[in-house]
Amino acid sequence: MKNLIWLLLSCAVLSCQSKVSEQKIADSADYNQFLEESPSQQSLETLNEEIQFWENKLSISPNSFTYISKLAGLSSRKFRLDGSVEHIYTSDSLYKRALELNPFSKAGLYQALSGNSITKHEFADAKKYAELALLEGDKKMSTYYLLFDALMELGEYQRATGILNMQKNKTTFDYLVRSSKLADHNGDLDQAIALMEQGFERVKADNSLFSWAKANLGDMYGHAGRIQDSYNAYLEVLNKNPEHWHSLQGIAWINFAHDKNTTEAKRILNKVKAHNNDPQINFILAEIAEYENNEVLSTELKKAYYAQASSPEYLGMYNKYLILLEAEDLEMHDAALARATAEQVKRPTAEMYDLLAWSYFQSGNNEKALELAKNHIEDKSSHPEVLYHLGVIFKNNNFEKKGNAYLREALESTFELGPLTTEKIKQALKS
Repeated sequence: MKNLIWLLLSCAVLSCQSKVSEQKIADSADYNQFLEESPSQQSLETLNEEIQFWENKLSISPNSFTYISKLAGLSSRKFRLDGSVEHIYTSDSLYKRALELNPFSKAGLYQALSGNSITKHEFADAKKYAELALLEGDKKMSTYYLLFDALMELGEYQRATGILNMQKNKTTFDYLVRSSKLADHNGDLDQAIALMEQGFERVKADNSLFSWAKANLGDMYGHAGRIQDSYNAYLEVLNKNPEHWHSLQGIAWINFAHDKNTTEAKRILNKVKAHNNDPQINFILAEIAEYENNEVLSTELKKAYYAQASSPEYLGMYNKYLILLEAEDLEMHDAALARATAEQVKRPTAEMYDLLAWSYFQSGNNEKALELAKNHIEDKSSHPEVLYHLGVIFKNNNFEKKGNAYLREALESTFELGPLTTEKIKQALKS
């Protein structure tokens, strides 16, 4: 699920949510139609026809940077539709070819390469391309927002904040979305949601942005414990875009993490898996299998996920989950430390330091884990998984009071963490 920073809710709100949490949210009658239909095949065929159209034109004019750019954009769209990572590489190579042929401003091409780099989690490259786009002298506003995205992932928060502060128009969709992201990073989830809702109002009539904005709101509502609102948001997206696999995955998570309906969660995820090549589906299915005490299937799915997501073609897109698997389930401690160290060097954020500290802890080096926790993580992130790790690390270094405090804070985000981690936190509190 998404990397969102949580606002810890007040006791009054938590009390209200505890009453809601007793009620089942998901109803298969609401979304069965999206599981029974196969709309993506038609959309994929339409996209392939469009690609073939531009390839035919390119065969007649092989040096047309316009045709090459069109094909690059379509390849990027194809990745979003079926999740096959090779389409991003095709898109990149085409954009780079267009750069060589384009006699005009290259700002738009650098922007596209920056966007692709963000998708691949190559954030240093995303920053580089955004800065090259700025040097072209045009399209600066949209370029600055791409640069903001890269800077936030690289932990350059002060510069990212400066980009927002310099914007004169603070009512645009692009500005509101980035302001929401910054508020979320700062731990103000209520403000982040309010800003995203304002942003959605500005694009709800735009079919190309409706699904993205509403699905993101669905994620954020879930993080805030507003599960019914999250569910309704995903349904709104699916009614407009039945092949929005992220929204179906969101509903699957509600079935699993909230309703404890593993049968329904698996049914949805297997439907998505049949149409989308996202490795994360196996990761979630493995968690469900472990929850059902099917250790054989869980291990099989984790190994399948690891084999796919660790392939070099995925670069760093799934490093967080690979590190967690290496550190915990697969007991590949040296590999986890190597991967976490490399990731922390590239992205010196509290969340990346957390993965490194957790890898040291899982390898038995409690002191190094505590050192990283104190110097680079504590008071720098309120993400529930980070809080859970901090709690365990402090408790195992004889800081029981502080450790229990972090564990109790993490326990306020049981929906996002899921049943397995929630149970681990409860057991840690008892130890």
